[in-house]
Amino acid sequence: MIKKRINVATTTSNTTKNSNSPTQQVPLKPEAELHLLVGSAYGEGDTESPYGHTAVYIKLKGKDYIYDFGRYGKTKPETFGLITLTGASSPRGEGILRVWDSFQAYIEDENRQGLASSRLRTTHAYGYKVFDSQASLVLNFYNDLIKTAKPHQERAHFKSYILAQDYFALAPNCTTQSLEATKKAIPSMTKSGFRFVNADKVLPTSAKLAFKASKYEMPKYLFLPENLNDYLMASPDVKVDMRNTHRHQK
Repeated sequence: MIKKRINVATTTSNTTKNSNSPTQQVPLKPEAELHLLVGSAYGEGDTESPYGHTAVYIKLKGKDYIYDFGRYGKTKPETFGLITLTGASSPRGEGILRVWDSFQAYIEDENRQGLASSRLRTTHAYGYKVFDSQASLVLNFYNDLIKTAKPHQERAHFKSYILAQDYFALAPNCTTQSLEATKKAIPSMTKSGFRFVNADKVLPTSAKLAFKASKYEMPKYLFLPENLNDYLMASPDVKVDMRNTHRHQK
């Protein structure tokens, strides 16, 4: 009988071993960071911005990427029953995505919001350690949006684009887009977010009346920055690795 010799493929690892200890698995350590930046309402009277803001900050290989989506362009009229909202009162407008290359420049701009009033913006930052591959998924999400966008502005620390889809108060808005991007890297983010949806806490009376007269239903997902902040403070689904608060210091 002829015995066949079977070659068994083996793999090697880059772990260290010595004569006195078995091979040890060295766990990979996430080196990139993903931060959700939640800005508070600010201002008062005619200069009030009552809804807050959400942005995504990725720190990868020594570079900063801040994705800041908002109604920074032309507004569009929106009809709620017999009421038509226009100008600054309208919940719809061009969807403008600003891509910043410096967190310091972004947060300094945020800290200036409300300086002329008694209510300044406070930005709450919730950070997560992620692997480079996870961070890249977020970058890819935004790069895909930019592929179909039109260039808008270019400043010292950001470039902005008019996205193919409008900004709308219920979605896509700064919060819903930020969470959609975040879930590319952390799928379980906001799994129980519906428990924190509380529009009555945030919306002014005029907005509530307009909403009741509209064809829209109140979302069961997180769409308001203040509700998102409540969720992230509780962190029921994903442990927060880093917490910071940013505010203009007088």
